[in-house]
Amino acid sequence: MPPWVELSILQLPGRETLFNAPMYDTMKPLVDATLPIIGPLLEVPYLFFGHSLGAHVAFELSRELRRENAPLPHALIVSGTRAPHLPLRRVPLFDLPTPKLIDELRRYGGTPEAVLQNRELMDIFLPPLRADLTIFETYVHTPDAPFDFMIAAFGGRNDHRLDPGDLDAWQKHTTGRFSVSIFDGGHFYLLEQSRAAFSRVFRETLETFG
Repeated sequence: MPPWVELSILQLPGRETLFNAPMYDTMKPLVDATLPIIGPLLEVPYLFFGHSLGAHVAFELSRELRRENAPLPHALIVSGTRAPHLPLRRVPLFDLPTPKLIDELRRYGGTPEAVLQNRELMDIFLPPLRADLTIFETYVHTPDAPFDFMIAAFGGRNDHRLDPGDLDAWQKHTTGRFSVSIFDGGHFYLLEQSRAAFSRVFRETLETFG
């Protein structure tokens, strides 16, 4: 990160120190619960970055902040997911039987095989994952005016969750600057072979606001 950037990470219930907290499985309650938490952080210029479900959460947070006349982000960086107005083009995973869900996770990558084969670890890992998938796969977009701040869309070249044009379609949601960056790798390109390239482009995007 550039030295003038402070990183704040949103931790959803069901993870780490919030392991025992009730999890959300719909978008609106999650956004409503998040607003008072991030409110005190919005007194300085900021932007949102979200990967996969996180991109849609950041998008809906931005829309709710606008409704409340709160300070808006200077930019929205979205990663690894279709634009919110596009439909889900695959079979939902959130309610699959556990063996089939594990098979799908294996196809997507990002989860070590040793974890996928460990029943105790999967018993811990799957509930928050199912909650995330439920939010992502049952989310219904409602039309609203586009933003006027920049949207930058990132994605992996071999991410089979994305169809051609899914990232380009984010342009519909801004009248400001828009860019698309494609990296080698799959859905988790930012943790794989493109990690260095992702970090460089991410930093360059941040520096346009420095």
